[in-house]
Amino acid sequence: MMLHLDTHEIIRQLADLTGALTTEKDHIQLLDRIILGCMFLTNADGGTLYTVDEENDNELHFTVLHNRSLGIHSKPRDMPTVEIYNAQQQASNLVAAQTFVQQKTINIEDVYRSEEYDFSGTRKFDKQLNYRSKSFLCVPLMDHEGEIIGVLQLINALDNKGQVITFPADQQHLVESLAALAATVLTKRRLINAQKELFESFIKLMGRAIDHKSPVTGKHCEQVPEIAMLLAEAVNNSDDNGYSAIQFNDHEMYELGIAAWLHDCGKITTPEYIIDKATKLHTMFDRIELVESRFREYKLQLQLNHLRSLPELSPADSQVAEQQLQQYCQQLDEDIAFLRQSNTGSEFMADDDVARIKQIATIHWTDDQGHSHSLLTEDETENLCIRKGTLLQSEIQVMRDHIKVTIEMLESLPYPKHLAQVPEIACNHHERLDGSGYPRGLKAEQISLRARIMCIADIFEALTSPDRPYKKGMLLSQAMNIIGTMVEDNHLDANLFTVFVKSGAYIDYANRHMSPRQIDHVDVATLPGLV
Repeated sequence: MMLHLDTHEIIRQLADLTGALTTEKDHIQLLDRIILGCMFLTNADGGTLYTVDEENDNELHFTVLHNRSLGIHSKPRDMPTVEIYNAQQQASNLVAAQTFVQQKTINIEDVYRSEEYDFSGTRKFDKQLNYRSKSFLCVPLMDHEGEIIGVLQLINALDNKGQVITFPADQQHLVESLAALAATVLTKRRLINAQKELFESFIKLMGRAIDHKSPVTGKHCEQVPEIAMLLAEAVNNSDDNGYSAIQFNDHEMYELGIAAWLHDCGKITTPEYIIDKATKLHTMFDRIELVESRFREYKLQLQLNHLRSLPELSPADSQVAEQQLQQYCQQLDEDIAFLRQSNTGSEFMADDDVARIKQIATIHWTDDQGHSHSLLTEDETENLCIRKGTLLQSEIQVMRDHIKVTIEMLESLPYPKHLAQVPEIACNHHERLDGSGYPRGLKAEQISLRARIMCIADIFEALTSPDRPYKKGMLLSQAMNIIGTMVEDNHLDANLFTVFVKSGAYIDYANRHMSPRQIDHVDVATLPGLV
């Protein structure tokens, strides 16, 4: 006796499934509903969905598993995969594999009487769970390009008296239609995943392009996202500092991660000699070597002039001249040592040091060919007199202009709704709460919470990175004190900094990426900026 379903029941079930296509966001849940729908329409006791592994198309994986008699209604775990072809390229004789290979529906009345397919695994399953598998219906899932992407399998169709029967032909056609629905769901998910993977790969390609251009900023592009996500997760887990009601959802966390990867994309246009300017005199190479060669040339010229003057001097005057030459050469040695130290860049250069450099720049001499020389060129003098760091103000402006390029690049892209805030989050990481940041000079109320997270992440990475060409990575305690001072100066968000500290997110990052010599004790009790 066959199971007879009312036409209205069939229509209602199909309408429910098609409606779920637009309302259900979780594709596994949607597939689950399709399998349950197939079981309802055929009154099947069990239903399984196998899907092809996207990386290994020779394996079928359990994706959905139901069995009413056994009370199994969960996504399977640690289930063995079904190998489609063996090492000799012979197709497996398991019915699911044969459905895949033959690309057609297989309807079996009683698997224990079937000699065409291998049901040894089914018998083992039955023995372990005291079950009796009998009728099978296996339907291939085909995508829009005609590729088989999975197999839908139903077990034990039941009649109105609960007896196992063969799956009727009319119900087989119905299941094949629903299998096409399941294939649509899988195809949609795969296309979305492929788009997402391509998008993320392009973003990382941009980071790697900057990395190829300059390993310094490449590491920065990779590690700022990690700090930002650690801090955002700490906010989600925080129960104080005004963040107990704030919970970034998955979309917002993903949007933050994308923005963090893109926050410095404009640096792709910044000249390498500025990004990698390790010393004040660095261009294509460090010009301190040229300066040292001029000092040697000048000393040789002084010695030649001294030797030429000896015949006209008395012994006493010769001795005085020799002493004066030695003293002057010693002074030149001290000057070049001073210039070498000045070239490395420092936090601040004193007025006396700047005056000394300018005095050295006044030294000129004429060689034997009548050519005039100076120990320092005008450009070298200007660079050596940089008060802090290694960049001239004009070069600093070029560096800062990268954020303008970033804004132009990111604001030119058409974003889906869930990524609409990427430009705001990414492009405001140099802004300050008091309006002193750049390039827009935004005030606190104009900077979103996730953009404020980016501000802290960007600075923390820059201070602690051990691979900057112009400085060693700071000690952890020093970096945290500097950020705390910036909080006190109303540059950075105090609540965020407090969460960053109390959650231990800064320590988590330090243990992963900072060198052991940098990770010293941070006296949290004395840190400035905590609330």
